[in-house]
Amino acid sequence: MKTIFFRSAALLALGLSLGLSSCDDKLDIDPSQSIDATTALANEANVGSAVVGMYAQLGGPTLYGTDLILVPEIAAADNYIQFQGSFANYRQFVLRTTNSSNSTAETTWRDAYEAINTANIIIDALPVVTTPELKSQYEGEARFVRAMLYFELVRLYGKQYEPGGANAQLGVPINLIPVKTLQQASATQQRATVAQVYTQVVADLTSAIALLPEENPTRATTFTAKALLARVYLQQSNFAQARILADDVIRNSGKTLAPTLSSVFTGRNTSETLLEIQQNDQNNAGTANAGLATLFSSIGQQGRGDVRVLAAFANLYGANDARGTASLLYEGTGTNRAAGQLRTGKWIAFGQNIPLIRLAEMYLIRAEAAFRAGDIPAALVDINRVRTRSGATPLTAPVLSLATILRERQLELAFEGFRLHDLKRTGTNIFVPAAGSSPASEVPITSDRLVLPIPLREINVSPGLIQNPGY
Repeated sequence: MKTIFFRSAALLALGLSLGLSSCDDKLDIDPSQSIDATTALANEANVGSAVVGMYAQLGGPTLYGTDLILVPEIAAADNYIQFQGSFANYRQFVLRTTNSSNSTAETTWRDAYEAINTANIIIDALPVVTTPELKSQYEGEARFVRAMLYFELVRLYGKQYEPGGANAQLGVPINLIPVKTLQQASATQQRATVAQVYTQVVADLTSAIALLPEENPTRATTFTAKALLARVYLQQSNFAQARILADDVIRNSGKTLAPTLSSVFTGRNTSETLLEIQQNDQNNAGTANAGLATLFSSIGQQGRGDVRVLAAFANLYGANDARGTASLLYEGTGTNRAAGQLRTGKWIAFGQNIPLIRLAEMYLIRAEAAFRAGDIPAALVDINRVRTRSGATPLTAPVLSLATILRERQLELAFEGFRLHDLKRTGTNIFVPAAGSSPASEVPITSDRLVLPIPLREINVSPGLIQNPGY
């Protein structure tokens, strides 16, 4: 990862002042103009700027600006969506023909490790922060971001965590030491096990919960970290701990469900969201070949309309369910794809914020965990809280099952980057509908093709990395 970490240090040395909402113009940085990274964060103000820059890295198109949300959706279409675009890197995920030179697999890996290294450099620089509250906050934010990205990496580049198992399957390299020089960047990298990566994620989030403040406008708080840890525990099938944390967030964060689901995506930093990527019309993940609105929307000249919503999925919404009406499922009018086909209304503006963690997810986690524990009444209350917000008919105890709860997750969290991860943790195979002369089929959720390849360039510069099976 020689060039990865060195470039990250160079970017940080320039003080990455591109913030969540602090700059109107895109920042163009030439790493060759950097100063020595070992002296870049010499005071409290510089560390604060680096923290803002770290959040900005999360919104890049290879991370949450596009790929960490898009890829888990199109890789698990499941009679749900259809990718109609021409980008070969994305089509490989859809067709399961990905190879080790796939550009998305490479850039997501690279940019995630750049942001992780930024977090490591911030933690290393904490001794220069003299304000105790800021020192605690900055460390908590760095640990939160590091945990978030290691969680994404291990889910994409490693096999699913197996509850009760040794989880000795290979995950991703763990690096907690800041890389500031070429010599440091040249160190051989080896993959940690899935168990080791999850242990690190949980440790970082546990620390972040203790370090972060309860209020931190547009940035991570102690409740943001608790919500993410609830998500992590759910992925591990640690339902008891997931329920405790989700309950804590629901009861104590001060967050409330927004009046409508559509308002969460058309508004900014609503009462429902615990973390959003801050974007605007001048500073966003992309308006031509990247960005969620670019790939998902089909509105006149805007958007490529690459992601079509299939009628089989749209029909799962009841007649009164606002999630299945025009504000959240609309007929595309774009010129790039056939007019009249369904698109999601969640991603319709280039400059809109990107909700990453929201309260509705916590209700769904608490509901699933309660059901698995045999607490049907509690599960029913939480599911119906989410459903009735959108006008959907409340469920009754006789029809409540694990399948209906998981379906509710899909209905509520569709197009937000959850689908592949939910199928993996529940051991659900991917249904591929019939197309032309090809009959319907199933892809085993344990297939090697549902794990991203370790980028070839990484293996070339770090021979200690072991490639995933099938690549």
